Amino acid sequence: MKIGSEILYLSKNHISSLNVEMSVVISLLEESFLEKAKGNVDALAKIELHPKRDDNFINAMLCSFPKFNVAGLKWISAYPGNREKGLPYISGLIVLNDQETGFPMAIMEAGILTAIRTGAVTGLSAKYLARKDSQTVAILGCGVQARTQLEAVLAICPEITTVKTFDINIEAIDRFAQEMETRFKVRVEKANNPQQAVEGSDIIITAGPILTSPDPVIEGSWLKEGCFGAPIDYDSYWRKSGFEAADRIYVDDVPQFESHRKMGYFSTVPTVYGDLADLVSGKISGRLNDSERIMAINLGLSLEDIAVAALVYDRALKQGLGQLLPV
Repeated sequence: MKIGSEILYLSKNHISSLNVEMSVVISLLEESFLEKAKGNVDALAKIELHPKRDDNFINAMLCSFPKFNVAGLKWISAYPGNREKGLPYISGLIVLNDQETGFPMAIMEAGILTAIRTGAVTGLSAKYLARKDSQTVAILGCGVQARTQLEAVLAICPEITTVKTFDINIEAIDRFAQEMETRFKVRVEKANNPQQAVEGSDIIITAGPILTSPDPVIEGSWLKEGCFGAPIDYDSYWRKSGFEAADRIYVDDVPQFESHRKMGYFSTVPTVYGDLADLVSGKISGRLNDSERIMAINLGLSLEDIAVAALVYDRALKQGLGQLLPV
């Protein structure tokens, strides 16, 4: 490929065919957050637009990553109403630029990469914060994200045997259960309500839509001693008591998290303990004992997207995948 005269386009199918291993992505993100801890990455907080002044949003996420010789932008939307139109909730593109010349060198579909990296960052958090002997995981919201979330925690906590699920869409639960039992050989239990799924679970993942004015349900009294919570849907599912029940709360990036507080999110979340860069570098502690209730609120940071996009770009070039477009 000739940088400056050609751009590599990678579709969802191109990326899927690469079969990027979740364990590889988790290790890549651990390496990436170590680079951030050293001050070697510029990862800007999300720029969030609400074009219709409602729960639909579009984010611009920018990162410069010298280690991989790339800079990049993810332009990603989340429109909850798309499901009623037969369209994905998440859609977008990633543009990668060559850091030496500034020329764009790749454009790729962002939905599948978002699902992979969102699962991987939960897996990375679980490596430091979940009990290693975790056996039961609750997943609330059985869409695309739920699948990569389960894949990631299974990569870190292989003793998991039971998945308790809840979704307001019964058909979504049935599809998820069938797919996950076949793929991962776990037992999927279909809960009648969120409380039934959460109570007794070692890991609780909420993967519903992100809402600006949510009606949360998870109470602190539902949380098992020693559990690990991962709300990837911001504060949409968790009540104030749920957040306050955590002994410590971690995020993927403190400045970005605090910028979202100013937007109106996370008004019921106590002061956070620290972020992933400090955690993986050893600056702050992770889980100290098996009785702590710990939570990781990972909003999704641009370095996660651009690191994974750089990996995908490199693999696609080596395998001759994608479509070259003239500039």
